[in-house]
Amino acid sequence: MAELLRPEPLPDGTEPEERIILCGTSWDRYLALDKALGDDRPTPRFYYLDGELEIMTTSSEHERIKKWIGGFLEIYFEAAAFDIMPRGQATMRLALQQAGAEPDESWCIGTEKDLPDLVLEIALTSGGVDKLEVYRRFKVPEVWLWRRSKIEIYVLGTTGQYALSPKSRLLPDLDVLLLERCVLIPSWRQARQTFRAGLSKSTPD
Repeated sequence: MAELLRPEPLPDGTEPEERIILCGTSWDRYLALDKALGDDRPTPRFYYLDGELEIMTTSSEHERIKKWIGGFLEIYFEAAAFDIMPRGQATMRLALQQAGAEPDESWCIGTEKDLPDLVLEIALTSGGVDKLEVYRRFKVPEVWLWRRSKIEIYVLGTTGQYALSPKSRLLPDLDVLLLERCVLIPSWRQARQTFRAGLSKSTPD
């Protein structure tokens, strides 16, 4: 059974994501569909959880926010002397956990690993496969969701469940409010300049 989620344009007039949910999809069918569309495609994106396959196409606003946040984090990583390995949209799969994902952005922090430490997802609209449950099965330490013009930070606890946190455990000195403000600046150059200036003010001499 297929369900098409096609929400109305967002309040500011920008186009949201579109999703198709295929229920009762076997793991092998998921892999076959993914292979048929090619590994290097930018879109559509696949998420899989317990027989539900979400096929999502992104909008220009979705991609802009993803690039803005990714760029800000690159500036922060360099300023804070973090060694990182960008993983981008690299596909994550665990057959035994019946989970698969193609995150908006992801990073390994410190050293390269098989799975990322930090995942970013842009959610302009609701619905679709439960992304937090997908990433919980991969034991991703931290998941950021951009939703309603805010960053929601979910930290994986000792119980194996995510908890909403006011700040990042991986990047405790990052000014999240500064990042949120800069995402809403429409000019790429101005947004990056504002973010750099804000970092400079918050960095001890």
